[in-house]
Amino acid sequence: MVTSLGLPTAPVVRRARVAVLSTGDELVPPGEPLAIGQIRDSNRPMLMALVAQTGCEAVDFGIGVDDEAVITERLEKAAATCDAVVTSGGVSMGDYDIIKIVLRRLAEMHWWQIAIRPAKPLAFGMLSGVPVFGLPGNPVSSHISFELFARPALLQMMGHSKLYRPVTPAVAGHDMRRRSDGKLHLNRVTLKADEASGRFVAADAGGQASNVLSAMANSDGLALIPDGTGVAAGEAVDVMRLDLPADH
Repeated sequence: MVTSLGLPTAPVVRRARVAVLSTGDELVPPGEPLAIGQIRDSNRPMLMALVAQTGCEAVDFGIGVDDEAVITERLEKAAATCDAVVTSGGVSMGDYDIIKIVLRRLAEMHWWQIAIRPAKPLAFGMLSGVPVFGLPGNPVSSHISFELFARPALLQMMGHSKLYRPVTPAVAGHDMRRRSDGKLHLNRVTLKADEASGRFVAADAGGQASNVLSAMANSDGLALIPDGTGVAAGEAVDVMRLDLPADH
């Protein structure tokens, strides 16, 4: 098409290479037996898929065990060979975690508590000029943090002008009650078009705990429930669409 327009060249932006690293001695990859106190490393495959969906090249940096030398080597190699780094686990305030120690030593980091639920803890910084996104370890929190913070940044790195998922007005299909805690709650919901009213109806996709990946997998989006007592059945609620791209 460029040639047909008579243009000898066209400006392009290459796909960003993004390192994905899970951290923690308790993590076990698929196919290996679990010992007492261990869990499956579900975050890394999930984040690899989300990075690829964003249009980036996902680079698997495996599981970083709780050893300073190992974490240091992985992070330094990631910063030297990739355009961005995404880690999961070890970003909660007050937690003793090796990756926090290493990142504080190697990088210029910021550690935040975001007023949302789930996905409250978040870290961001620069390691040798490469952005590092430190996401929480709970699977749903990790997914939501990626969607809200890492994904828009990666899109901007690659030259996109539309960075955020679209928000669709809907009505609650049932009561979505909550307690007031100063946070924005993000409920995983499905959407169904109501032919009579022409509006979308949002309903919980499953359990809302931050370790329930099935609800995340089944959802069409995140219902944005502001601080207060929640939304009653039939009331308006905005839904950030996870099933539509940013440029929809």
